[in-house]
Amino acid sequence: MNADTPPPTDAERWQADPVGMSLPKLSPRSRQLYTTYWLAWRRFLAGREVPLEAASAIEAVAFLAGERLNPTTQARYRRVLGQVHAGGVLCGALPPGNPFEDLGNEVPRREQPRSVAFTPPERALLLRRLEGWHPLDVQPQRDRLLISLLLSEGFTLSETAAAKVEHLSRGEDGVWSLEIGGPRRSQWRTLQLSELTADALQAWLPRLPKPETPLIPALPGMRGPLSRQPAFRAVQAFLNQALQDGVLRRLPGDTGPAALRNSAIVAWLSEGVPHAEVLRRAGLQRLDALDRLAPMLDDRTRDALYQTHRVQDAAGVPHGPLEPAGEP
Repeated sequence: MNADTPPPTDAERWQADPVGMSLPKLSPRSRQLYTTYWLAWRRFLAGREVPLEAASAIEAVAFLAGERLNPTTQARYRRVLGQVHAGGVLCGALPPGNPFEDLGNEVPRREQPRSVAFTPPERALLLRRLEGWHPLDVQPQRDRLLISLLLSEGFTLSETAAAKVEHLSRGEDGVWSLEIGGPRRSQWRTLQLSELTADALQAWLPRLPKPETPLIPALPGMRGPLSRQPAFRAVQAFLNQALQDGVLRRLPGDTGPAALRNSAIVAWLSEGVPHAEVLRRAGLQRLDALDRLAPMLDDRTRDALYQTHRVQDAAGVPHGPLEPAGEP
């Protein structure tokens, strides 16, 4: 840019990239999808010879009806196009008014964010609480190991249920490893366990009778793995106690086992762990799987994630369908 050329105004930047200016925290894939929505709206207006600045709810209703969308997709169109229009008004590119404003912008139940996580500082507080918790009874010892596998190692609940004593190994350096897996090839990996998990493991292993015993059994016979509902209750009991003791100030929504796993992944991303390594640790195959956690990342971490997306797109790496979950 010439030194004498003034930088573009917000209105000019919006005109060049209306979706990106109005919804700056979108992933590259979602931005691409929502840009197709906007272009379809612009083509519709052009066909009716209606300037964007003069578009009203009449055109908006006709456009949505003509697209023949299912209710969920139509709600997303209304929400996204309304937000892009609002962004244009906010930066002065469009006059006041929004053709989608009175049409409703509710988020369909299927698209409501299902992913919650604790922030890295909150996770650190919970890990310290686990470090200081040394129960003597059988069930609390099992629950401590379960929570450590979720919160420290980032395992899924189904992976903890599938783990058996025989899947454990210990190196010459004394470091414990656990082979973990699932139906997808990407889920199979061997991970070194943290000192916290190893401590919980050493307290728990003497309780287990056989190598084929589930690592996290339902008790008391220890033949079957812990099922979902008791595991959920164990996690909630731990978190509620942390809340009562002032370790936590809030619970971010539906805080079950998945929230602990999500917290581990968010922490790894925030620490700058390479994205390929995050995927390996979490047993995930594609980078798109991390997009659902993007709203929980700080700007720097989210931008780094999206930059990796752009690099993969440029390299032609395949990814999942262009249907976001819970955005924007």
